[in-house]
Amino acid sequence: MTTQTTNPSGNKVATPNQQRLLVVTPTLGVSPYLDETVRGVTSLKIPYLHVFSCPRPVVAQLKERYPHATVVADAGKEAGLYGAINVALQAAGEDWQWFTYINDDDELAPDFSAVAQRHFARAEPEPIVYGNVRVIDESGGTTHFLTTERSPRFIPALLRAGISPLNQQGMLFRHDVVRELGEFNTQYRICADLDFWARALAAGYRFRYYPVEVGRFRIRRGQISGDVNLTSREQDEIACRLFPDAGGALDRCVAKWRYRVCNLPRYLVRSRQLGWISSNQILSGGGRPD
Repeated sequence: MTTQTTNPSGNKVATPNQQRLLVVTPTLGVSPYLDETVRGVTSLKIPYLHVFSCPRPVVAQLKERYPHATVVADAGKEAGLYGAINVALQAAGEDWQWFTYINDDDELAPDFSAVAQRHFARAEPEPIVYGNVRVIDESGGTTHFLTTERSPRFIPALLRAGISPLNQQGMLFRHDVVRELGEFNTQYRICADLDFWARALAAGYRFRYYPVEVGRFRIRRGQISGDVNLTSREQDEIACRLFPDAGGALDRCVAKWRYRVCNLPRYLVRSRQLGWISSNQILSGGGRPD
């Protein structure tokens, strides 16, 4: 039995009642946190397909270590993280209805399954889902929750104001959206995930926010997201390209201050844990003040 949903192009999309989730993990195979990442996947209470994309020399090792997963060789060092995800998406076939990816040092949250089940049961589930993301340190301890924009209509103005108002950990994308968007753009070294979901938003796909923890983002020294200057440049280029008319200075200011007020409790918790430092300072310091 299937239900029918409609995408922005007006095409009817069949959505099976029994949903299968594709989980992609790009990895070099050496992360000390990989077992924890995998544990978050194998504990899912929904049908799933787990695909690793890794350097060819470690394919056999990962197949033996994680027999539940499909393991494929990535596209090489030059293609980077997002090229590895593209390879996995190509290798996964079409027998899945939703997609998420989780890096080899991050985790899907324990409540991720419940959110997915709740969303899949909706009569016409929105094709993109996001929720709250906990920030953890190298030892797995909680530092704070990332600030998040609950209302998708404010996201374009926030991006133009230099704020990335949601994170990819625990995000869900419907199959037809993934195939229509095509590959992750490998010209971006850090922000191709932002470019991916922002293209969906610009195309008119509906987003839904759940006030539940869906993912965990580990901050550690030496990670690629610590290059905050490159992150800012890539984010700004994406925002200007996709949302050139996202309000004037006043609209962006209103969106920014609204965002600050709505996330005030999270800023206060973060300040108690880490002091009054910016998100960029946290990233560049590997989760600790410099």
